[in-house]
Amino acid sequence: GSNFPGRPCPSESDAIRSAVRTLALNRHVIEVTGPTRLFRRTRRYGTRFARLLRTIATAKEWHLDATIDDRGAERELALDQGDLSVPNAEPVVEVSYDSGVEADFAARFEALDLEWELRREPEPLETGSRVMIPDFAFDWPHAVPEAVGEAEADPGPASDNHTDQGFRLFFEIIGFWTPEYVTKKLGQLGQLENVDMIVAVDESLGVGEDIEARDARAIPYSGTVDLKAVRDALRGYEADLIAASADALSAELVPEADAVGLDTLARKHGVSERAFDDVQFSEHERVGRTLVRPAVLDGLAETLAPGMDLADAEAHLEEYGLDNASAILSALGYRVEWEGLSGGVLREKD
Repeated sequence: GSNFPGRPCPSESDAIRSAVRTLALNRHVIEVTGPTRLFRRTRRYGTRFARLLRTIATAKEWHLDATIDDRGAERELALDQGDLSVPNAEPVVEVSYDSGVEADFAARFEALDLEWELRREPEPLETGSRVMIPDFAFDWPHAVPEAVGEAEADPGPASDNHTDQGFRLFFEIIGFWTPEYVTKKLGQLGQLENVDMIVAVDESLGVGEDIEARDARAIPYSGTVDLKAVRDALRGYEADLIAASADALSAELVPEADAVGLDTLARKHGVSERAFDDVQFSEHERVGRTLVRPAVLDGLAETLAPGMDLADAEAHLEEYGLDNASAILSALGYRVEWEGLSGGVLREKD
């Protein structure tokens, strides 16, 4: 429910208030609670606190004291670095959203089927003496050979946008809320360092310029997040990421296989298929999204003939590991004439 009648609740993770007091020699005490705690007892923050604990537990030395509401009974919990370790795998949790705007955006974005992978509530980001957990992150799943992104233009600490897998771009949605909440959110954005972030902001708040001034790209929206504007923003990053991957590749590649799909080659090199757009393949020809040695095409040209059943032609292609029959047959000068549901036969193209 909402703490303020008629207004949607902010993200629970964003509502977490973290006060960090420096004690000595890089030691910190972090006190964590949530705004609903001021009004009533609640168990709604348990899952989010657990996610924060996962991050804290990666420290070399740490200690935690917690008061837990065990269905009405208060229990004390004490943990330190000797009690648990963080597994390499991400936790399996049911994805939940704090607003209809977030849920709607996630569903529409996933339907685009882009190379980017959408992550819900990624790792916390340091914002001065506090932490901020963005609503989403866009993960570029391919390797990034060099630092890419606006945050890298300013030398400083290592960027939070680079992961072991590739590049991560954070995404925050600021909906209509109280002036105090908006002020706090702007303060968090201003404290971020070396972080690339896109912020979708309810245009009724009128803070787009304030967000841009804090080195985050603002995308105004009314009702639902402008998916086209988000896609356009991602394209700018894609261009830099693909260019960096292409620069790291040899100007000329010679795959060992007689025939190989660009998707297979991309996985081998850990790049997007589009990184090969300007790469020369001196010993192969591009046929659709497949690289094929001329000798293979010559052999198929001698084997295939007009009037051959499509099924027989596909069997010959499979001998060379080729599964994109349409592109290969077209390159060899054939089209398929379909005969009802019984199949098709090869015909010379006009």
